[in-house]
Amino acid sequence: MYKKYMYLCIPIYHSWKQSPFFLMKHIHINSPSLSLSTTVPSSKSISNRLLLLQKTSGVPIIITNLSTADDTKRLSDLLNAIETSPLSFSTPTFLNCENCGTAYRFLTAYLSCRQGLWTLEGNSNMQNRPIKALVDTLKNAGADIKYMHKSGFPPLQINGKQLTTEYWKINSQESSQFVSAITMILPLLCRSAVIEFSTDTSSLQYIDMTIELMRKTGLSISRKNNLIKYVYENKNSYPVLFSVEYDWSSAAVWFVFAALSSNANLFISGLQKSKLQADCIIAQWMKAFGVQTKYTGKGVQLTKTKEKIPTTLQLNCKNNLDLVPYLASLCVGLKIKAKLGNVKNLSLKESNRINALTIELGKVATVKYNNNTLIIEPKDKFPETIYFSSHNDHRIAMALSILSYCIRDLYIDNPECVAKSYPEYWENFAKINTHN
Repeated sequence: MYKKYMYLCIPIYHSWKQSPFFLMKHIHINSPSLSLSTTVPSSKSISNRLLLLQKTSGVPIIITNLSTADDTKRLSDLLNAIETSPLSFSTPTFLNCENCGTAYRFLTAYLSCRQGLWTLEGNSNMQNRPIKALVDTLKNAGADIKYMHKSGFPPLQINGKQLTTEYWKINSQESSQFVSAITMILPLLCRSAVIEFSTDTSSLQYIDMTIELMRKTGLSISRKNNLIKYVYENKNSYPVLFSVEYDWSSAAVWFVFAALSSNANLFISGLQKSKLQADCIIAQWMKAFGVQTKYTGKGVQLTKTKEKIPTTLQLNCKNNLDLVPYLASLCVGLKIKAKLGNVKNLSLKESNRINALTIELGKVATVKYNNNTLIIEPKDKFPETIYFSSHNDHRIAMALSILSYCIRDLYIDNPECVAKSYPEYWENFAKINTHN
């Protein structure tokens, strides 16, 4: 049995893989079995929408179990800064979203109809994430927005004012969040409105999440196909309480760990069935890998019921893009030939995830991207030691850590990037060895 350890180290070698300028996490699992009780954060997708709706819905919203993810903390801080900023049309208020794409898209719409002069910034990664389709829609509605550097990309200067458009048409092929951003500012228009968005939009369930949260506040809003209809009417004056669900996108990594293990007995505290979160489909997908899911009043119990696994896997991931890195690592780990389809929008995430997965998983398998599909061909054996780059992307870092079940000594740079969605991940990961 290998020695039990889990630590952070800064290697002293001079190659890029071991550069002293890269903080590396060395991870190792000492047993193929998995016995663990763990936690996941509450949903940042729900939390972020509720934070914005507190400002736009006109309904008193009380939120409990708010996500502790860095993205949610940043959006909360920015909304508070907006609230306390003195009104000015000559001196801009500077707001920095860093690499939080959700905050950037939601605030682009919100600030467009919030009086004042605003400069909305982001880090170098954010400045390469397209925003043109959302800006075009807002400008067509009368918004005053200017690109500060490169056309079509952050940063933006926004001169907020009252918008009154009743019909919105948006190209949402790049992100469903463009639609959610517009949808959540509709109550500020003080009139009924219709949104038409692209028929081939990915991650449609996130639009439905936005609509359902608005409906739960008492707002009159509905979707039929690619049309959203909002009816302006008197709003509730009584507070609406929301307890944020625990996050299925984060929980998915533990389902994959269970699938990779020889046997598993894993409890995820607080997690429950969800009608809001599309990534709960991971429970269904992992059945093929022998993972049985039992829902209790206190959480979810996972057990590995059989060793049989598929030799091939083909999935349409259009509405579950956050699961693709985990699925890809699972297929590499179990040597499954896989085709994960409708993944082109992965290139527009915190990193270019298509590129990141092709490079990193390509070190231990043959991974190609072709015709909107990630194609995985396994190799015969794994190296004993591997150095991975997280590409400063929380999903990539967690997905690569899954392969510690297959590779004796695995290193990942910039491990702290997981705080974007799952701050307690490495702490929970460390329990794997202590519970075996």
